[in-house]
Amino acid sequence: MIPQTCVVIETKKFPALEGEDDELANERMYGKALCNYLKAELPAVGIGVPSFCNEDWGWWLEVERNGFKMGLCIYSDPGAVADPERYALMPSVREASRWSWSKFRTVDVSRDVLEIINAVVKVFENDEEILAVTRHDDYPF
Repeated sequence: MIPQTCVVIETKKFPALEGEDDELANERMYGKALCNYLKAELPAVGIGVPSFCNEDWGWWLEVERNGFKMGLCIYSDPGAVADPERYALMPSVREASRWSWSKFRTVDVSRDVLEIINAVVKVFENDEEILAVTRHDDYPF
């Protein structure tokens, strides 16, 4: 995994939304409020958010910047007994390089991934309701 690309936030800002339980593939895998927030906030820092959806493991937020596309995988704290107060976000691109058919070679994408993660962290750090923002090398829960 690309180091320091897993982000954990602590906040009461993103409780489960009304009706969200009906959308979940697995119970208590919340994150729709966080997806709505990022869809509204990320364009201000140059990140497009074409869509998001629920998956069985959490939420998928599609993001793009300067032609580079990936997903942000959003996980609520699996130990939460009420509304989650911690969330982890990880890039869907976990390796620093990947094969490019258009260039017919392996290309380093770590800079693209880090630029998106840095922008997400900036949004979180500028929000007074998000009490803690930490970066990790891998999934922390």
